[in-house]
Amino acid sequence: MKVVKTLKHPITSHHRMLDATLHVYQEALSFLITVIQEQFMALGSLSTQSVVTAVERLTHRTRHNPNPLYAEFDQRFYKFPSYFRRSAIAEAFGIVKSHHSRFQLWQAEQQHAQQEGKRFSKKPPTLQAQHQAFPCLYKGNMFIRTSDTTANIKIFHQGDWVWLAITFKGQDLFKRNVWSMKECSPTLVRKGKRYALHIAYEGDVKLTQAELSK
Repeated sequence: MKVVKTLKHPITSHHRMLDATLHVYQEALSFLITVIQEQFMALGSLSTQSVVTAVERLTHRTRHNPNPLYAEFDQRFYKFPSYFRRSAIAEAFGIVKSHHSRFQLWQAEQQHAQQEGKRFSKKPPTLQAQHQAFPCLYKGNMFIRTSDTTANIKIFHQGDWVWLAITFKGQDLFKRNVWSMKECSPTLVRKGKRYALHIAYEGDVKLTQAELSK
């Protein structure tokens, strides 16, 4: 059985410098939620990977795609890292798809109440564009570990994307029983005014063969 365990590593060297990175990611996510909602009729039945490709064509200008429909994205989010963009598109699609699922459930409840002649006053769910989401720092492209308690991460600072050396509190991987697991890319999480790296570890656990009664 595959298991995932997440360890929290509080960042000890920088905090205020990371605010802009979180802000620009959340603003990009809000923009992409609006795009996907407007195009949901065409995107709703696609896989997440196909949606990422399709929304990149709608928002990101390239040599082979010189006039994207939502060209404002590149203007507002200059040099936005490709891994951040793809992560934000996938997260935005999940948010919009979840909203449509809730709306369909609401419609079904409304229809059922009408068929039974009952009063239905429940308000329909609304899509929220603003979310307190946290970005994933993909290893190699956004996060390079330099020791057990130091790393270089890519952040948005003074209008550009730059590398920043940070320090963070380590964890005893043997004590937390994750030393043999695969370390995944960290997520940059803010709680209050402080930041931490939340790092997931994936591994396989063999279940004991026991009778159901035991």
